[in-house]
Amino acid sequence: MNNISLVDLLKLALKYIYILIAVALVAAIVAFSYCNFVAEPRYSSTGSIVVTNGAIISDISAQTASDTTSKKVSGSDISASLLLSNTIIDILNTNDIYKQLASELGDKYSYTNLMNRATVKQRNEDTLFIDVSFSADTPEEAQTLVNNFLEIVPDYIAKFIPGSTASVTTTADRAVKIYPQTSRTVFIAAMAGAVLSYAIIFIISLFNTTIKNEDDIKNNYDLTVLGNIPDFSSAAANKNKYYGYSRKESTNVK
Repeated sequence: MNNISLVDLLKLALKYIYILIAVALVAAIVAFSYCNFVAEPRYSSTGSIVVTNGAIISDISAQTASDTTSKKVSGSDISASLLLSNTIIDILNTNDIYKQLASELGDKYSYTNLMNRATVKQRNEDTLFIDVSFSADTPEEAQTLVNNFLEIVPDYIAKFIPGSTASVTTTADRAVKIYPQTSRTVFIAAMAGAVLSYAIIFIISLFNTTIKNEDDIKNNYDLTVLGNIPDFSSAAANKNKYYGYSRKESTNVK
């Protein structure tokens, strides 16, 4: 194939469509079997905190009507709290809080193991909420890790930034499966199997220089096909075979 067009690629795919489908199915079955019978599942659970610079009152219900009116939240307080969020995230990624968490959990985990399981990040750049996630082998374990971490966060932050206010806004009450993602893995495996098998077929076809029909001559050589020459030797062999068989039958009849 010197000049390869999209039509040629499509024709090649249609020609070997059953092979492509078969390979894709095998790859999908292998991926599904791995996800359901081999891979160790992992779960993640998330809770959240909100941290302010202390000027924003978190417990509005504890204020009187006059106090609430006089204590308005200013834009500068919100901006200061947003800037504080990055510092809080850095504090919650230090070694000591995970050492404290490991101690609270009875030293069942090393602090480095807990750090590797944890993810602390701002929900988005325009919010005061910070999400804390932990991964584990079971949903219950993931929730336990998150909730125990959230319990020690307010006091831990107060040691570093005394004027700040940290409050737990959402505790972990559920967990989601993060590995393996069966549907996604099966789809990727099937697509990879089909693409890989097509690539192999294409390479084999690319290096196959056998001329099979007139189209091969037209597509690969600058020649004009004037006509076809019948294969007389093959036709003669078939004729002799046919007549020999007929004579044999006639003899047997006699």
